[in-house]
Amino acid sequence: MIQRIQTYYLALTALLCGVSLCSTIGRFANETDIVASFTNFVFRPAEESSLDLIGPWPFGVLLIVILLLNVMSIFLFNYRMRQLRLVVFSTILLVGYLAAYAFIVWFYLQQLAHVHVAAHYELAHGAIYPLVCIILNMLAIRGIRKDEALVRSIDRIR
Repeated sequence: MIQRIQTYYLALTALLCGVSLCSTIGRFANETDIVASFTNFVFRPAEESSLDLIGPWPFGVLLIVILLLNVMSIFLFNYRMRQLRLVVFSTILLVGYLAAYAFIVWFYLQQLAHVHVAAHYELAHGAIYPLVCIILNMLAIRGIRKDEALVRSIDRIR
């Protein structure tokens, strides 16, 4: 288990999902100060205002599911095809997370414009981690496929 490179990729993916879960993923700012910021669970206006936006708590739930899938797939090293399916599903969820993230940023910008708040979006480091997780998952998929091909070739020799 520990000697396989995909285990390291999956562990790093789980770690990055956990860090992204706890960090700020974006800020809305104007020329002088921060208007609002949001994490995976909460949208925080900088001051009391007429902003009544929904909280992005589904992002947090989705990252928790992705984190659990990656941890489960680490321990399924004996069942490579099941492990492969879990990692592929995790990657699909990460792509969905990024698409939903882009949509919610657009939605929040529209809502801020609706209440006449001129703001632009600043990407935080917590939003970059899911993209890195997709790359790490792809590398893990490649490693799992190599292991499966090796086992099948050895099985064919017997």
